[in-house]
Amino acid sequence: MSAAAMTTNRGNDGFVECWNEILTPKWLRFRHLLSGNGKVHGDIAWPRFGIKPGHKVLDIGCGFGETCLDTARLVGPSGEVVGLDCVGAFLDVANRERDEAGFANVRYELGDAQEHPLPRDHFDVACARFGVMFFESAVRALRNAHTALKPGGTLGLVVWRGLADNPAWGAAKQAVLEFLPPPAGGKTCGPGPFSWEDPDTDRRMLAAAGFTTVEVFEPIDADMCVGRTIEEAVDFQLLVGPSGEIVREAGAEGQRRLPEIRARLERLMRDHVGGNDSDSATSRDGASGNGGEGHENTGVYMSSGSWVIVARK
Repeated sequence: MSAAAMTTNRGNDGFVECWNEILTPKWLRFRHLLSGNGKVHGDIAWPRFGIKPGHKVLDIGCGFGETCLDTARLVGPSGEVVGLDCVGAFLDVANRERDEAGFANVRYELGDAQEHPLPRDHFDVACARFGVMFFESAVRALRNAHTALKPGGTLGLVVWRGLADNPAWGAAKQAVLEFLPPPAGGKTCGPGPFSWEDPDTDRRMLAAAGFTTVEVFEPIDADMCVGRTIEEAVDFQLLVGPSGEIVREAGAEGQRRLPEIRARLERLMRDHVGGNDSDSATSRDGASGNGGEGHENTGVYMSSGSWVIVARK
């Protein structure tokens, strides 16, 4: 990918519309999995960002705001956390839960991170937990964040690696491809969750946005819960994961073969109940958005991989 391609000034209206109209209901339904699994990776990555009491922090693509509340505890009453997201339904939840938790140092702004007006040289840290992969132009969003950071400020990102490093999504996709051809392409909600899989491309995007000093670029590997039951795990894959895209794009043939596909995915998920396939010591907090305990042998667990990236302005 060339720097010119990465900095193309394209509108983002389709991306925002797609999230609000297509993905939001699914994210609300599976919040306990999506937020819980984000927490698994985020809890490992966040200490690398150097967030301190009194810091001003921008959370890009903050979603339901869990990371904002966690960050608010780090910065304390003298600090400030601003969560930015383009989905109003997410921020409705975030505002309610902030008020219930009593945080006065957190506020949320509805807007597109690529172009939302931000104060210049204001924030000590700009961070995103799985919040930048879908942007029409991640470079534009990060350049906007770069402008908002103080000189020497920190950018901290958690992004998915490729499907080969994420059996939690890739295994189901391969299973569905036993029945249907790969999709030819259709309406999407941005480049996709695995658009940051290549480190060389990632570094070029960071540099194009002004972040030429990359201090940390390391993998995180962790088991994550893809369903509290086998049925939920199958629904999760078909409604949120890349396997579901194959079925949707196949149209009538996808619907005709859906019973076979569900049966195949049920067999796959049964092999991973309680993480039966894994001998690694990894976190298993994904069954609830709050990092619950006491479910070591319940739920469907599969391995996942992300990058933690720390860059400096």
